[in-house]
Amino acid sequence: MNGIEELHASHDVNLPQEVDAAQQQWHMWHERRLEELRAPHGYLACASITWLSDGQEAVVEGVPGIWKAQGDTLVYVPERSAAVQVRNAGRTVEAPVAFRATAFGEEALGYFIVGDLRVEINAQSDAKKRDMHHFWIRVKDPNMPSRAQFTDVPAFPYDARWRIPARFRRAENDELDIHDSVVTTVLQSYPALGVVEFAYGGKEYSLVVCDVFGHVTVFFSDETSGLSTYGIGRVLHLDPLHLDEMKEIDFNYAFNYPCAFSPYCTCPIPSARNRLDFAVEAGEKTPDNAAIYSSIGE
Repeated sequence: MNGIEELHASHDVNLPQEVDAAQQQWHMWHERRLEELRAPHGYLACASITWLSDGQEAVVEGVPGIWKAQGDTLVYVPERSAAVQVRNAGRTVEAPVAFRATAFGEEALGYFIVGDLRVEINAQSDAKKRDMHHFWIRVKDPNMPSRAQFTDVPAFPYDARWRIPARFRRAENDELDIHDSVVTTVLQSYPALGVVEFAYGGKEYSLVVCDVFGHVTVFFSDETSGLSTYGIGRVLHLDPLHLDEMKEIDFNYAFNYPCAFSPYCTCPIPSARNRLDFAVEAGEKTPDNAAIYSSIGE
């Protein structure tokens, strides 16, 4: 006899309705998503992005000093006697520091703290000259109106029908999954772990699974993309601890790219092989006041 049956047997009360455990888990996940987005240096706090390539230099608003790109290296030269302190890796920056790009694809090189600001330093491979890097410096400001005004992310109601039986097939060889980016001059590249395979509507499908900075990730688009969901597609994280034993793929947990919330992002575009020819009416929808991305061009 379970707890509810025991309650019914011993008390003359209205029976409580037992919760749907899967639905409860989804709502807790959704709340964690909102907390993540509301974080002081989350994607709603993005204030600017500055791009530099070999031979270029720039001043970034709010960060005293000059940035210079020299080949595969980005150099920051601090301003002497600046009114605000610049810190990196727990230390005050008092002399020039250099960040060298070494990886193909996207690479996070470090970040600075300048007052309330977080200044992220990254590199990405050039889409044509693949041995060349572009650098970008993104400023996150917790006082951005986009963060203050944020309330929620619209989503489809949780629907157990979008928990689809699936299996994971691990890649046999080392492979990079290479993506175009919302920034047209750069490529995104991640190690391919394998594919997740499933059937829907009488057809067989497979989606490439990547290791994205330690997250087991699927980038995908479908027939809702650009309509009820964000234009370039959405993202799914899979359980890394039980990947080889996976039994289902749950599209209720599909979420928006960072570039859905800010134009100061560098998101990968799902490859053609991860384009689904049906409408995945589950997971997050296009955010209210979604960002319109302004590319840096060819």
